[in-house]
Amino acid sequence: MSQSSPPDIGLKIKQLRSARNLTLDQLANQSGVSKSMLSQIERNKTNPTVATLWSMTQALGVDISELLGSKPSSQDKKKHISVTKSHQTPEIQSADGKCTLKILGPLDLVSKVEWYDVFIEQGGILESDPHVKGTKEHLTVLDGDISVTSDEQEMILSTGDTARYDADVDHSIRNISKKTAHVILLVHSPK
Repeated sequence: MSQSSPPDIGLKIKQLRSARNLTLDQLANQSGVSKSMLSQIERNKTNPTVATLWSMTQALGVDISELLGSKPSSQDKKKHISVTKSHQTPEIQSADGKCTLKILGPLDLVSKVEWYDVFIEQGGILESDPHVKGTKEHLTVLDGDISVTSDEQEMILSTGDTARYDADVDHSIRNISKKTAHVILLVHSPK
């Protein structure tokens, strides 16, 4: 695997599950992730959220960085400044392939806060099922025009605007520009 290639998370999950002699049903029960979602992840038919990855790795007893191919060395742990090079920043894609999310947040905070550098192609939409009760998202538009929906409410944002909204309901982010939009997205979950 070259350094610019994303890790094959589906294959790694399948290998870890097989090495532990777990069925999809057993891993689903232990992780709280549905069997159908696990199957889609293993077959690389969908890209899991960081929260879903966190749940799976906790059930498998591994560090999430093992899935993303960025396990820190003992030398890195002693450093006061930690750097992730741009080619090492994990990326995930939306179901429609038009949204690229670069995972900027540290993996040890994933159960509380996640943040992403997001590029959404013209017409692209990032649709999300409800997150944990009390979860909020904070989105800042760096370039372009974005439609944000939370439950049944919709707001239109332009470059420089920030929206804060409930993410424990169905919600989506859609590029309504005639160009690729660029946003920063922060997901904050309650403890």
